[in-house]
Amino acid sequence: MRRHELLQPGRRRADDPSMGDGTRGRGTARAKERGATLVEYALIISVFVFGSMGAIQRLDDKSGDYYENASNDIGELPQTGIDPDEPGPTSSTTSTTTTTTTTTTSTTTTTTTTTTTTTTTTTTTVPTTTTTTIPTRSTITELTDSSTNNGTSFNAIARVRIRHNQTAAAINNATVTFLLTDSQGSTTTKQCTTDSTGRCSTIAWSRSDSRSPVTARVTGVSASPTWDGVQASVLLRNP
Repeated sequence: MRRHELLQPGRRRADDPSMGDGTRGRGTARAKERGATLVEYALIISVFVFGSMGAIQRLDDKSGDYYENASNDIGELPQTGIDPDEPGPTSSTTSTTTTTTTTTTSTTTTTTTTTTTTTTTTTTTVPTTTTTTIPTRSTITELTDSSTNNGTSFNAIARVRIRHNQTAAAINNATVTFLLTDSQGSTTTKQCTTDSTGRCSTIAWSRSDSRSPVTARVTGVSASPTWDGVQASVLLRNP
């Protein structure tokens, strides 16, 4: 016997006549179980392999695109005048991407409206000033009550003054006519002639106290220059 056969425990060979049918049956069942397990392993490995192949293909496509884009970007960089074939120190190249922003300016058109102003000229005609000359006249400037009391009655007396309307000079020798009316309606006419001061007083008209007052009204003046015709009146009362 060989040496390694001596060191191992005794086995029965498959073709040992001493091995019965029971031993061969168990070996066949174990062989079938190992075959089924190998098939399962193969299926599992195929699932992973096929799935990994798809992922690897996608990874390969993406890496190819990445390197292609990187190559294009590097090709678009400005040339620095360095010959890549010449030996020299290795330098680190920084790629700077410049972004250009274009701003569109909106143009506003302003329309100017021209306003035409029409000026209307108004001509004002100044009326001609007419100078009116006031005619020279005699006018009454004073008319007062000069009545007196005589006890049981009173004397109604009116005093008047006539003057020049422009120079205010006294009009002498002017005859003045009065109409006197008492409180009960009785009337009488009296006259007087002016002196150098332009004054004169009527003759007294005696009336009882019950007939007071008496109204004295100038109704006419005869003078030079002509009277202006403006009448005047005064109440003569019992003093």
